[in-house]
Amino acid sequence: MSIETQVLVIGAGISGLKAASDLCEQGIDTVVLEARNRIGGRIHTERNTPTGNHYDLGATWFHSTMENPVFEKFINEWFEPQFAKYDDSKVGFVLDTPSGGFPNGVNFGPIVDELKYFFSNLGEDTTLQNAVVEYLKTKKTLVSQDESKYAAAVIRFAELLGGGQWDMISAKYSWGPFNGRDAFNTLGYDSVLGKLVEKIPQDKIILNAVVSTVEKIQSSDSIKVTTKEGKTYTCRYLVVTLPLGVLKMSNIDPTVEGAIKFIPELPENITRNFSKTHFAPISKVIVEYEKAFWPDNEKFLVLQVPNNDDLDLDKTYTATTYGDFSTKPKSKAFEFPCLVSNFDAVRGVPALMFLLPAQPTKELESSENPQEFGYQLVAPIIKKITGLEELPKPKFVLTTNWGTDPYSRGAITTCAPGDLFVNDALIEGFGNIRFSGEGTIAQGRACAHGAYLSGEREASYIIKHINQ
Repeated sequence: MSIETQVLVIGAGISGLKAASDLCEQGIDTVVLEARNRIGGRIHTERNTPTGNHYDLGATWFHSTMENPVFEKFINEWFEPQFAKYDDSKVGFVLDTPSGGFPNGVNFGPIVDELKYFFSNLGEDTTLQNAVVEYLKTKKTLVSQDESKYAAAVIRFAELLGGGQWDMISAKYSWGPFNGRDAFNTLGYDSVLGKLVEKIPQDKIILNAVVSTVEKIQSSDSIKVTTKEGKTYTCRYLVVTLPLGVLKMSNIDPTVEGAIKFIPELPENITRNFSKTHFAPISKVIVEYEKAFWPDNEKFLVLQVPNNDDLDLDKTYTATTYGDFSTKPKSKAFEFPCLVSNFDAVRGVPALMFLLPAQPTKELESSENPQEFGYQLVAPIIKKITGLEELPKPKFVLTTNWGTDPYSRGAITTCAPGDLFVNDALIEGFGNIRFSGEGTIAQGRACAHGAYLSGEREASYIIKHINQ
């Protein structure tokens, strides 16, 4: 017997929970099906640690706080403002140089600002590397070799946002749009989820419910959803919040774990754009110690300095196929950009969190012992930050696996050269099958607040149309 509901939401991430919360608030019967044994999706606050200190394995910051409604609610309605913290007042740069920093007299800041402007006004998109070279050509001898190298090193930090190396990611979309500073959520991002589920009846969120098929019933304009266990649900509207990596896999092979078979298949206006959108793996390595023994900077930006061969103004560099790391050497510290968050400065917890781009992420997630691999990868960075040749033994190490998790298949939506910033056909939807998530919206794309706004958008659409 099929369970009937007005609206069904696939996925209990922030977009699905926001949609369900708004719908329930309007008295619309809504059921949420979640494949995992927890809510949150790519928001996952790990509280079961050896020391009891919590760590966000997914979303950590409120990004673009000048236009972030989740941040505004967090500090003005849900909690006290002190539980969000701007963590950019003291930032250190870490390089594999004798001093660990930049040479004296190198003024690269204005060049970085110009590069970002240059990227946003490109005519034809190209790789980040080629765009840097094109910019330097326009400056002729006005920019020194050192300024070029170190400005490029800072610009390569976009590899963390772009999910690939600079010879495979879009220049046009590499640095934006981001409006406002980032604020660290010190309570853990599950605090946000807790506020959203307050308006959803507890029995309306079904965990461990792996959806296998979605079928449009043409005769009744309803939708039948079947789970792996054989349970069926019938609804008038369906909100699909699958991460882009899972949605694309559903189009390639709907039989693999996490993917969904759509009957009929998703329309061509949606699927033809799948090749123009990409989903990237990024990861975290979190190392907690007995006590902090590093400087009190809130963040450290670990930079890879390009060599002269990477910035040859007489060359146009061949783009590497997005996500193809087969020709790349194995990752070593300082050969990729990395963000280090100092939890001692931000939260009073003696730990460092390393945010890694795609290539080391793939190696980390495929290693036999990710914790050991991750620690060995970041240990040289800790040594450079602290000046120590020998490090104390950590209390424990945490790593993430968003890329190999069948219910995410990556971490963030991103762009190769020539990609669409957003697949607008997903916003248009497939009749009464709606789509939400961080990859379906321009404002806040790849961020938790973008997912939140997309859930709000789809709830508004359904509220407007359900009684027509």
